Amino acid sequence: MSIWDWTAAELRDRTASDAPTPGGGSAGMVGAAIGMGLVLMALRVTQRKREDDQALGPLIDAGDRLLAQLSEFADADIAVFDGYMAALKLPRGTDEEKAIRRGALQQAAKDATEVPLASAQAVLEALDLADKAAALSDAGIVSDVGAGAALLHGALTAVLYNVDINLKSIKDAEVAEDYARSRDHLRGRGADRHAAIVVTCVDRLHSG
Repeated sequence: MSIWDWTAAELRDRTASDAPTPGGGSAGMVGAAIGMGLVLMALRVTQRKREDDQALGPLIDAGDRLLAQLSEFADADIAVFDGYMAALKLPRGTDEEKAIRRGALQQAAKDATEVPLASAQAVLEALDLADKAAALSDAGIVSDVGAGAALLHGALTAVLYNVDINLKSIKDAEVAEDYARSRDHLRGRGADRHAAIVVTCVDRLHSG
């Protein structure tokens, strides 16, 4: 069952329950999808007012693709967590079973690290689009671009915490270091991009 089949109230209540999912990664990607939705709303409102603006159509198309991708990552985060929990439950009565379990746990830990890294990369692309939207959207709705970008940046921060926790389970030091470099790059790029969007939105709001 997809997280998107739940009502908003179900999502809220399940997140607040003692169930392990949805956790920070999946909840963060729900926030990212909502943030992308706000940016798309601003672009569509602007397009309706400026039918001759040829720059908006491609941005909206790209935003729709990103919205679908971000939404899929919310489910993917739950799936990789379930995979890790399944690996934990593997039998370990014999040496062979222990070896199989160790291998499964390592693969599951890598999957649970790669999904949030990929999620963060998609969010970074969404922030790049929001940066363009901040400059192009109608001044009367640029505040929604800023709100959407804030949700996107929060989502990027949230999913990268999953990388932080899962790195502790990865035994291959070289692999873990590579993941850590990717995490640091995404975290830094996301912060820079969001800061630029804030400046654009605030300047336009104050000048308008």
